[in-house]
Amino acid sequence: MHKKYFAVFLFVSFAIYFVWTAFFARGAERVNSSLPVKRVQTVSAMTTDFHSVGNFSGFVSGARQADISPKVGGYVTKLLKVEGDSVQAGETIAIIDGSELRAMDQSALMSLDAIQKTLGETKDFYDQKVNEAQAMLKKTKENYSNGSATEKDIKVSEEALSSAKKMRDLQNSEANANLAVAQGGALVAHIATKNATIIAPFSGIITKKYTTIGSFVAPGTPLYEISSPDDLEIDISIPGSIGENISKGEKVLVSPDGKVESIVSGYVFSVAGAIEATTQKAIARVRFSGAENEKALFLGQYVNVAIPGGNEKAVILIPEKAILREYDDIFVFVLGNNGIVRKNKITIGDPSGELREVLSGVAVGDKIVVDGQYSLRDGDFVVEK
Repeated sequence: MHKKYFAVFLFVSFAIYFVWTAFFARGAERVNSSLPVKRVQTVSAMTTDFHSVGNFSGFVSGARQADISPKVGGYVTKLLKVEGDSVQAGETIAIIDGSELRAMDQSALMSLDAIQKTLGETKDFYDQKVNEAQAMLKKTKENYSNGSATEKDIKVSEEALSSAKKMRDLQNSEANANLAVAQGGALVAHIATKNATIIAPFSGIITKKYTTIGSFVAPGTPLYEISSPDDLEIDISIPGSIGENISKGEKVLVSPDGKVESIVSGYVFSVAGAIEATTQKAIARVRFSGAENEKALFLGQYVNVAIPGGNEKAVILIPEKAILREYDDIFVFVLGNNGIVRKNKITIGDPSGELREVLSGVAVGDKIVVDGQYSLRDGDFVVEK
């Protein structure tokens, strides 16, 4: 009888245990299923032939670029363009206060009129003196014919006529010289008045505005910078040691706004022959291969320029964005075949655009987490996107 009760007790106990275990497991499953699944994106580490790369930055400008400055001084009364505006060659873009210049122009014209009037009066006066001397000579010769004058009288009359002509020519010459000076002054004043209107020297885009309305500017003070949107280029400052090893025509990669997907190809157009003494740097000018590359860029855009250099070598490259830094540790998350990530300390080498050489800590074929890594911990279970 006791054996029978004992058997029933064991049966009920096992039944309760299995029911409780199943219930607890389902509850745990429900709890676990409520937790968000960590999803990541990975890339496989692989070897590639690699040149060490120098990364530099600069702004896109026009190969045809100039500062627009007035030839006359004065107060700025109008600025008709702002940065980013397109302009056509010969279009008015600014006006300098020309009141004083117009007054000078008017004064010069009045002076010119007065001198022209004086020139006419001077010519008439001395022409009259010459005519009088000619009449006197004629009369003296008639008197000589009827015996009332001598050869000496004729000679005196001839000298008087010669002196009158010389005086006329001298006065006319001086008057004409004064007229020429006045005409030159009037022309200069007129040109100065016209120079108060500032025009665009060529078609392009305003990339800088240096002054404001009401400011006083001296001759040669820049008002605007204008660049042609055609034939774009980038001026970059590079160490002299790199500049010495770069040749004209060498290919470069340009990353607008640091985006890999919009990389454009270019080439070194020129490298300054001289290195700046204080900074030990040289200026390299980069241009672009084909119109399609220029269309991806615009004036004033900030870009990164990658210039390859050094000897080619086979290395492991991973995206720069996969690399995490914590105090002195540099590491990445590597996804194993079991879906668990591990935190690997790495040693990094040279950059290559948005990639980085890895010297240790990553093997060829490792799956490197490049998206979602900031929320991970060592040993987390993840799912690939």
